[in-house]
Amino acid sequence: MKQPFIVLGLIALFGITACKKEAGSGGTSSVKGTLSGRIYSGNNGNAAESEITQITIPDGSDVSDGEYILLNTPNNGTYYYVWFKWDNGAAPDPGLSGRTGIQVTFNFSQSNTTIAANMAAAIQSNASADFSVELTNDIVTLTNTATGDVPDADELTSNVLIDIANQGKSNVGGTATYTEGPIADERVYIVYGDDDFYSEDVRTDAQGNFQFKELNRGDYRIFAYTQDTLNPSAGLQEVSVTATITEKKQVVQAPNLFVIHF
Repeated sequence: MKQPFIVLGLIALFGITACKKEAGSGGTSSVKGTLSGRIYSGNNGNAAESEITQITIPDGSDVSDGEYILLNTPNNGTYYYVWFKWDNGAAPDPGLSGRTGIQVTFNFSQSNTTIAANMAAAIQSNASADFSVELTNDIVTLTNTATGDVPDADELTSNVLIDIANQGKSNVGGTATYTEGPIADERVYIVYGDDDFYSEDVRTDAQGNFQFKELNRGDYRIFAYTQDTLNPSAGLQEVSVTATITEKKQVVQAPNLFVIHF
């Protein structure tokens, strides 16, 4: 006679367990916050560094006539676009305002190593004052001849792959000047619950604001990367805050994140 009650109790318990929400996506709540920071400039004797960019080139069948990438130089130097011109193609020169164009002629039947060699030769011929060029199989490595901070190269919609092997930086340190305030376009990461790796990332807006949406109830860790003022050569470190969502449709304000960049 007691079995129905036991079965019903197990069903009720299972139903409650099955509906339990854990930290993660799929909910109706969100976490928002603001990231600000301090950006140093100046000279205190620490060595400046040149930016090193590695460009991996695909086979000709994966290159589109007229596609292009962007290359930059520090200290208000010349900005470039490198565009691919099929030898029988009709795509016009993009003619980007404020930038110097470098044409790389190719054929859809050419290998990745051949097109990489074409690119290396074109950049060497047109921008040797701003870049040293090294070719290794299908990889073109560009090192800025001038040291200093520089906007990263951008692959845009092309099928080449761009990797920044070394970030350019100016001489910085204890006697350097700095500006402080909200930082735009900074990447912020969120970790769900006890996960070991970040689960999602967003970029800050012009006022340094960020928001992670469609989250379930649970505990979250939000972090960004900062540099160590006591040891600038130590590389990037995490700076993090925590936030807890307890209700549906809740908007949780996370503590502010503060980062330092040289």
